[in-house]
Amino acid sequence: MRFTSLSRPLLLDLKCRGYNLLTSYNSLDLSNSTWQPLRVHNVHEYLLQMNFNGSNTYLKKPTILVIDQVLTHIDDNKFGGEVFVEDDHSQRLQQKCRLYDLRYHFTANPEIYDFSFDPQRLLIRNHALRTGDHDIYFKYLAMYYQEHVTYERRDIEELTETLMCLDANQAEKWFKKHHVTVMESDIWICDEDAILKVLAVKEHDHHWGILDDTEEMIYNLINPQELVLLRDIFWIDPRII
Repeated sequence: MRFTSLSRPLLLDLKCRGYNLLTSYNSLDLSNSTWQPLRVHNVHEYLLQMNFNGSNTYLKKPTILVIDQVLTHIDDNKFGGEVFVEDDHSQRLQQKCRLYDLRYHFTANPEIYDFSFDPQRLLIRNHALRTGDHDIYFKYLAMYYQEHVTYERRDIEELTETLMCLDANQAEKWFKKHHVTVMESDIWICDEDAILKVLAVKEHDHHWGILDDTEEMIYNLINPQELVLLRDIFWIDPRII
């Protein structure tokens, strides 16, 4: 467990892990509070119950933030305080790197990969975007791809502001609204951590060949109809070219 600064990437990650509330007992100053993430079955009923309990002067009433409302209505520069979270991201990243290395052998043969097709870079970038730990990605770039640092820094900052985490129903509606026909994943398409970007919409003339290639674990192509059957959580880069 560790304390992490409250930020949009952190809230998106908590939401995708099933948390829907933040609670704090130590301060009414939202910019300097310590928050505890919480999962409840029904947010509305929980808030009603807390209001009822709040009428009892013997019970201290916590400050409660609804994560969805914070993401929708509070500007990034208004986020403040720290969140006490379970720190399993680094371990998950290490596990994924070991798994992908079995397929791509980038540890033993780094010279055969470049910036555009570097599985380890994609894993670290994915981790950075979902967790807000951008430094680990920029350090990797500085070590191996210095010429890309400036552009990638701008891209990461831009995408951090717009990256979406949706459930299956929300994602299906979003795909239909934007007439999406082809999505591309950064890492393995069956991994719920994969970040998906729009590769084609109905208006595009180009016809993409979607191959059933089970060997590749990066840059998988899929249509939205099949995608919604694979997972419950969708990380989406909403920028449509």
